[in-house]
Amino acid sequence: MTDSRVAWYDFGMSSSKAPAKKRPPRKNLVAIDGTLEAIDKVRISVRERGPNAEPFELRIVHKDAVREHVDCNNPACFDGGFSLGDVLRDMVRGGQKEFIGTSFCTGQEGVPIEEGPHPSCPTRFEVEATLRFR
Repeated sequence: MTDSRVAWYDFGMSSSKAPAKKRPPRKNLVAIDGTLEAIDKVRISVRERGPNAEPFELRIVHKDAVREHVDCNNPACFDGGFSLGDVLRDMVRGGQKEFIGTSFCTGQEGVPIEEGPHPSCPTRFEVEATLRFR
């Protein structure tokens, strides 16, 4: 005999999309791995670009304000952002005083609890950094 019961689940299809869950705060490795010890002054500008990007610019002008990770503000993105710490570590390792470049969001769009592949987040971050070494 087969079981003819059917389970119905509400995945929120009829209601508005649930907000994407953001990652918990990360350790600021760039502050504890010695990277900042080589730097006297820092000037960093990060602009978020993309269909759901926030229209503001993150500016960092004090070493104490440097963070490891910059989160993505796309409301459909989960686990997103980019590692500012990696950019700074590469600059210090190579003695690079200026950097102008683009970092892409590492997150995905959709609802994290849904199975299947999720599209990559289209957000990108335009980064300008100037370091003055000791």
